[in-house]
Order: sequence, then C-alpha cells, then structure tokens
Amino acid sequence: MTLTSLLFPLFGSIFLGAGSRGLKLFDGEDARRMSRFVFMISMPFAGFEFMRRSQVDGEIILGLAGGYVVSLLIVTAAVFVLSRSLLKLTVREAGAAVFCTTCGNAIFLGIPIAASVEGWASPFLILVLFEGTLVFAIGTALMTWPREGSERGSLQSALAALGRASLRAATNPIVIGTVLGLIASLTALSLPEPVDRFLAFTARTAGPLGLFVLGVSAADLLLSGKASELKGAGLLLPFKLLIFPALTAALVYLFTGDPTATSVAALFTGLPPAVASIVLASVYKQWVSGTAGVVTVGTIIGLMTLTLYLVFIL
Repeated sequence: MTLTSLLFPLFGSIFLGAGSRGLKLFDGEDARRMSRFVFMISMPFAGFEFMRRSQVDGEIILGLAGGYVVSLLIVTAAVFVLSRSLLKLTVREAGAAVFCTTCGNAIFLGIPIAASVEGWASPFLILVLFEGTLVFAIGTALMTWPREGSERGSLQSALAALGRASLRAATNPIVIGTVLGLIASLTALSLPEPVDRFLAFTARTAGPLGLFVLGVSAADLLLSGKASELKGAGLLLPFKLLIFPALTAALVYLFTGDPTATSVAALFTGLPPAVASIVLASVYKQWVSGTAGVVTVGTIIGLMTLTLYLVFIL
C-alpha cells in the first residue's frame, strides 16, 4: 500500500465532513449524535474484530504498556504543574488541561490509520485500553477534585472521586469490546460464518463514519467561534504533538526493542487532541474555552504533523 492510497481515503473522509459542515448539511449537534453511534456501536465492534483477528505477543504488550504508562505519568505531572503555575488554573481546570494534552483522537482518527497498516492494529488497541481507563480516570478525577477549603476537601473524598472515575472508564464500550476481542484471540474463539460476517460488516462502518464526524466537528469548532481562548495552546501542544510521542517512543523501544511497537506508540501519543476533551470539560464545566482552543489549533497542526510522521515512517 502506497502512502497516497493510505492517506487519500482518510483525509477525503475528513474533508467531506468539514465540507458538509461548511455547506450547513450537518452541524455540531448532528456530529454529537453520529459520534455517539461511533462510540457506542461502531468502534466497540471494530475493537473486538481487530483484536480477535490479531496475534498477541505478551512480551511486546508488557513493554508497550510499561513505556506508555511511564511516559503518561511524566507528561501528566509536567502539564499539571505548568498549568497551575503558568496558566494559573485551579486543580479542576488543570485536570481539563491534562486530559486534552494526553488524550488523542485515537477513536475517530487513529484506529482507521492503524487498521490500514499491517501489524499496527493490535498494539494500537492495547494502548486504547490504557488510554480509555487511565487517562479518563485521571482526567475525570482531577476535574471533580474536592475544592480547596471545602468540607469534602479530604483524601477520602479525593480517593472516592478517583474510584468513580475509574469505574466509568472501565465501562467504556470501546474498552469492553477490545477486552472481549483480546479474550477471543487468546482462546482462539471460532464463530459461525453469519455472525462473523455481521461483526466484520458492522466494524467497517467505524473508520469512514468516525473520520467524517471528525471533519464535521473540526469545522464546527472553527465556524462557531467556540475556541475563544488560545493562550493554553502554545504551552500544551508541544507536549501533545512532540514531547509525549517522542518520550513514549523512546521508552517503548527501550523496553521492547520492537520497531513496530515503537512506531505505533509514537502514532498513538502524537495524534491531535480528542474532541472528547471538549465534551468532558463541558460536562464538568472546567476550562471549556481553553480546551476548545487547544483542540481546534491542535487538530489543524496535528493533522500536518501526523502526515509528516507517516511520510517519514512509511
């Protein structure tokens, strides 16, 4: 597969979505409804199918997971401290900053790319598992952290917030689908042909629809003027698009020595910020305009850095 044949359908779907928003065929509300289908149905099926059909190497998985988690914790700590000291954010607002810096657009953008390159889908989905649990748990816990000076501002209530966040992350449909696929792979599960074809048919909707939604969402952010606060983008995007992927790739290669795992780790952590960052920040009412600014600018720059990365690696 040539690079052009890989990128053309991906960016074609994104631009189709963006053009549809520009022509007012779809709006932000339509994107939210379509993204719910992708999140609840398409991507869980895709995760199950990719993992079920993949060969799992336990040693590589451990090194991949170890490198990612260590890098995640380092970047999380650095972004949290800088957000508090330089951007003067509260603990809860800094949680939104941490989330949009460490959560990439793995679902709508990353999975379609990983599925198109031989050997990338399985390690990519392993990282989706960790992002879907750890990143969401950390981000949610910080955004619901007990306020300073409140009666509930105790270690007990903080741990309770972390526990609730972890439970919500563990019930993520994509996490569940990927775990079930991993179990199916390890047990060599065989399914009747009609069921097998149904699963594959449904999973194939994930890529084009997810990329189309990404295009609609990105165009909606630009046209609606939601990204009114851009000062955080200059601080956080170097972490999201350069430092996080470089550090993760270095650690994964150190732990595994595997070029494929290293390439996937760099791709995964170097993806543009997830649109879900705005959704989560809006739910908890924490640094919404700043998060929207990071996601909007990050999507534009991130698509360019992603293209350069794929040109270099492929």
